[in-house]
Amino acid sequence: MEYEWKPDEQGLQQILQLLKESQSPDTTIQRTVQQKLEQLNQYPDFNNYLIFVLTKLKSEDEPTRSLSGLILKNNVKAHFQNFPNGVTDFIKSECLNNIGDSSPLIRATVGNPTSGSSACVSASLSVSLPLSSVS
Repeated sequence: MEYEWKPDEQGLQQILQLLKESQSPDTTIQRTVQQKLEQLNQYPDFNNYLIFVLTKLKSEDEPTRSLSGLILKNNVKAHFQNFPNGVTDFIKSECLNNIGDSSPLIRATVGNPTSGSSACVSASLSVSLPLSSVS
């Protein structure tokens, strides 16, 4: 069964704004954004938004898309056990569908296991956890 998910437009715009603000050279803005991003981990759909930005929003600038993938990778490593059913499969499916992205930066973010920045590799490795650990 394929996991289907569509973003709420307002939520998507808020996350895009945070991703763009996080690229500011102002450390105060960066700290504020970091706190907001950490708070978003409380929402089950947050990682779906991140993979959506990385793989579906081809009109967004590459740094924003790549940053979304890097945050996703960190979330997979830190919070996998709290992901709702289907989220990991959705992440893996989207990664596999976008491994050939036209952007070298996005390809590296999506699927380069040697870079240590692959959201897909992190999601695939996390799947090996026992199902009993997934709530």
